[in-house]
Amino acid sequence: MARLLLLGAGHAHLDAIRAIPALVARGHAVTVAGPGPCHCYSGMGPGVLGGTYPPQAMALPVRRMVQAAGGTFVTDTAVRIDAPGHAVHFASGLRLEYEVCSCNVGSLVAHPLPEDAAGTGSDGGYPPTLPVFSVKPIENLYRARQALLRLAAHGAVHVVVAGGGPAALEVSCNAAICIARARGNAAPAVPGDDSVTLVAGHGLLPGLPERARTLCRALAAARRVRIIEGARAVRANADGVLLNDGRSLPARVVLLATGVAPPPLFAASGLSTRTGNGTNGGPDGGTGDGSGDGSGGGLAVNAHLQSIVHPDLFGGGDCIHFTPAPLPRVGVHAVRQGPVLAANLAARLDEHARGGASAARTTGQPSLAPYIPRPGHLLVLDTGAGTGVLHRPVGSGALCFGGRLAFLLKRAIDTRFMRGHLPPGGARLGECPWDEPA
Repeated sequence: MARLLLLGAGHAHLDAIRAIPALVARGHAVTVAGPGPCHCYSGMGPGVLGGTYPPQAMALPVRRMVQAAGGTFVTDTAVRIDAPGHAVHFASGLRLEYEVCSCNVGSLVAHPLPEDAAGTGSDGGYPPTLPVFSVKPIENLYRARQALLRLAAHGAVHVVVAGGGPAALEVSCNAAICIARARGNAAPAVPGDDSVTLVAGHGLLPGLPERARTLCRALAAARRVRIIEGARAVRANADGVLLNDGRSLPARVVLLATGVAPPPLFAASGLSTRTGNGTNGGPDGGTGDGSGDGSGGGLAVNAHLQSIVHPDLFGGGDCIHFTPAPLPRVGVHAVRQGPVLAANLAARLDEHARGGASAARTTGQPSLAPYIPRPGHLLVLDTGAGTGVLHRPVGSGALCFGGRLAFLLKRAIDTRFMRGHLPPGGARLGECPWDEPA
């Protein structure tokens, strides 16, 4: 028997979770550790903010999935990996040993706004009168929706979104829809006394061609989203957000989409890391930030998604640095890595079961499959109210269009992904601790 420990239950681990019955049948033991009973699919997060979907629609009940498959689920957060000792230490004080471990622990917003020294709050230390929500973890978008609905019942709502990438555009447009619907407005745009301002830093969507940027600007304008370029948000206080050019914007809610970086787990564990790239999203590429390199270190892995130093340590998704060629942090890579990672974890477990300690001396063995990234990827942005923008490189050009059809294609991709992994009945109301109205 060999023990598999999966840290995180994100996109890249879903195939491994689905393979638990086969692994258990071969005599292996599987433990999955995650921060909560559900994992949120990032592609539908903006739609939850805008009210297109209920929060349960984006939730995968991973604890129930793991337990039903014959594995063990531990609700905890890894704080240090002792790779030479084949053990992981958790925030609760728990220590779990493994023969093979895989990391899919996601990412964090790379550039949080410093808080005003005059006040502190429960959300990242921000002043209690100014709710600040980062786009990571994705369930924060539902929390942001609840905050907007509460505020709309008591007066004008002013939202500032910090970031210049796809995620910032998506949450800006969907925040506008949320406020409009809260006011009972039929028009999918920010009502007159409210505001949504997108502070885009050096520029909006710098990684996309002009055609895609033009479509996104037009849809943002239709939502009455104000876009500020050439300035960035640098501080939050009880009155609003300060920009680096000295301007101050009124805000009652701030949404942060300022780039993503791996969590500090690997650096804290003394593992080989690299600085990563900066977009993130679901299989359709949406809900990304696109605003530059993450500031943290991803676990350095080879083509087999295996640590370049520790052969029994693997990883996938946002938290890795793929040493053959740096990858943008888009969910399409995490999803495509899933089957490769599941197969390689099974192969490594079997090596341990057959060869014991000799398996630990083998790295990059021929039995492991390589992850081969495909050039280019589909990007579909949810711009709210059943509209979207689609961009996909095609040869030396690109396919790019906006409107209802783009959203329908995105919805088809998202629902197909969820159907492929959800257990019968899907996520249940109250199964995820954040999905009840506050």
